[in-house]
Amino acid sequence: MSADLATMAITAMTTSIASGAGSAVVDEVRQLVRSRLGQSDEGRGALDRFEAEPGADEAANAVRDRLALALAADPEFADRLWTALRPSAPPSRDSGAVNQSIHIGGDAHRSTIVIGPVQLPRTKGVMVALVAGVVVLAVLLVIGFRSVLQSVTGDDGDGGSGDARRVTALKDSATAGAVLPDSGSLPAGWEVTQAAKVTEGVPEDCNACEGAAFTATVRYESERPLAGAFFYIQAYDTAAHAKQRFEGDRADIDTNVYSPMSLPPMGDESAAYRKGIVNGEQAKAGVLVGTVVTWVTYGTRGGELRPSALVSLARMLSDRARQAQNGTAPFARAEF
Repeated sequence: MSADLATMAITAMTTSIASGAGSAVVDEVRQLVRSRLGQSDEGRGALDRFEAEPGADEAANAVRDRLALALAADPEFADRLWTALRPSAPPSRDSGAVNQSIHIGGDAHRSTIVIGPVQLPRTKGVMVALVAGVVVLAVLLVIGFRSVLQSVTGDDGDGGSGDARRVTALKDSATAGAVLPDSGSLPAGWEVTQAAKVTEGVPEDCNACEGAAFTATVRYESERPLAGAFFYIQAYDTAAHAKQRFEGDRADIDTNVYSPMSLPPMGDESAAYRKGIVNGEQAKAGVLVGTVVTWVTYGTRGGELRPSALVSLARMLSDRARQAQNGTAPFARAEF
């Protein structure tokens, strides 16, 4: 079962990396795998090679083997991965059809690969994976995986807990506080310098926080290297109010002080900015995740700011916000 589950996960991840045909299922699976395998240097190295060469069998097999071992050793982790992949709703009448047509066509200017209702760009990465049969399997997984799982496992599909991207309001202050990272969520050497704090309702000093239910903050610092990170989340009653707040935050950025910086796509919307400070640098990254707005302010002293560290911190916080909305105790970690 562990080997089969690992194969399913790798298949889904290959589609996301090689073709861009991602989905909520793929996103959640990829995050779970990186969260676990990223805890070791060997695991991170295998994942980096796999993401750089998703069509290479050797890279995929290395991740699959490590994932299978992790699943066999940790039943709780296996349950989480299975929950991300398992059916969350009865399939539509057409979703279980495995006989999806495959067509490759186009002209010199635009060519595509059509598999059922999914169109993929005819790029080298997609063609490599297609030849190996991986993209076909994974796209069929995306459009009919729930029905396939039902036929194999006998699952009746009535478990709503498998929804990988719920957009729900956080129910209480404890849940909001759990989105903040704890000591186990950060690399060794990071310690709390400003205790976690959760407040309810609209903050008195916020004029554009309509619908705010909870605001939570915490600060950590590290001596080696000398750095600090301030984590801020604000949970709203609706996704619309959260989006309004996130857009307001971005509009309030002083572009004379902060300059935009690149950030991999995260959540529903994301943005990052950086500035120079005395003897160091500072950057902040914000991610909108359903009904939650997250921000991380990361700074260094006496050394160059590492964008990869900011990305890891922002991804960790946004993943924890998603997990809380999914009804799962947040468990995402940052590794850098």
